[in-house]
Amino acid sequence: MHFCLVLRCPSVGGSADLCNDTDKRKTNHPAWRTPMKFPTRSLTITATLSAAVLSAAAAAGDTAPQRKAGLWEITTVAPVSGMTTRKVCVGENDDIIRPEGADCTEPKLTPLNEGVIVTIECSGTNGKQIISSTFTGDFETRYHGTLKTTFDPPIGAISRMGVNIDGKYLGPDCPPDMTADGQ
Repeated sequence: MHFCLVLRCPSVGGSADLCNDTDKRKTNHPAWRTPMKFPTRSLTITATLSAAVLSAAAAAGDTAPQRKAGLWEITTVAPVSGMTTRKVCVGENDDIIRPEGADCTEPKLTPLNEGVIVTIECSGTNGKQIISSTFTGDFETRYHGTLKTTFDPPIGAISRMGVNIDGKYLGPDCPPDMTADGQ
């Protein structure tokens, strides 16, 4: 399965579809790997919104699917932090489509031959974000996401940031000290 996610920000003039035909076919397209330096704050925003779109990106129909409940290992690669790996406990009602602390519209799902386009507008304390993502995987055992975030307004001098995410299902049982929201 292959998916494309597009978020729109009306304050930048409507559609901000950053997922072209090449991006839809190649998750490692060079445009997604532009090396840039970013403040840590922008990685936090991107990681939060990235988590919010993971389920939506796997959608093949009219509803956003859920990652399989249980323990996942999430590896994130970003210019500001390099590679980080953490374990996340996902609950039965994995509603990660709306990030905490952000005001988002209902997602618009547009099926494609190879997947789906998910359109959503989010705003938070730092302004609005536009995220264009390509996801692959079954979301039962694994997934891969390549995300490009545009900040409006920019955070400092940073207006764009790229992140790669890989998720691997570790099993149904979460450690006793970890809740279903990953804490």
